[in-house]
Amino acid sequence: LGLVVLAFLLGACSAFIMPPKIPIKTNQPPPPPCCLPVQWEGNIHLIEGMVMSGQAELRNVTARQSFDYTHKMIATEVLGQHPARIIQDYNKMMQYDISEGHCKATKLAAHIDNCAFMNATHLGSFYFGGMQGLMVDGYQLMDTPFGRITVDVTRNGCIPVTEVITSKSGATTPSIRALGFVDITLGIRNPAVFNVPHPLCPSQPDKEEVGKTKLGFGFEGF
Repeated sequence: LGLVVLAFLLGACSAFIMPPKIPIKTNQPPPPPCCLPVQWEGNIHLIEGMVMSGQAELRNVTARQSFDYTHKMIATEVLGQHPARIIQDYNKMMQYDISEGHCKATKLAAHIDNCAFMNATHLGSFYFGGMQGLMVDGYQLMDTPFGRITVDVTRNGCIPVTEVITSKSGATTPSIRALGFVDITLGIRNPAVFNVPHPLCPSQPDKEEVGKTKLGFGFEGF
């Protein structure tokens, strides 16, 4: 029952951040996989449904993310009633979580990658939102540490548009995660977003975060 409720809630909510996609019929071969821009910033809307102890739970988060593959850094600012900052330094393989005056440091378990879906399956080309909408290409990765990942990126520029992550079969906490990316701009306006706290957060050496092993965007640090 928990999974049924989870699927219903997520399906109803994700419709608001993921408009319909109209497939493009063509005899042309699919475009080659692309790499995300090396530096970009934008807002991310996350809806995540999960089952914990047999109970369905739903999470709705909006955040501002800065992605810098050149300098191997990701900064995420959670917006709303419970603001927080997450800084992921892939040079030192450390993550810093700052919220409500508290800070903790944990190890990252995987490296950043902006070309991770080079071997993904091309699902098709679509107009996102309608025939006059944004042209995107859909890709799917089946075997990742997070489960099955489906992404849509723009045909021009390889800008992330949507991402859906379904946990592996038999996962301890079954989950479905839907993300929408908006107001994406190239480059980093203010590199200070990557500044880590001083003095450094207390370290938790026995705990490792999953990190971003595949697509290099999303909320894996949460």
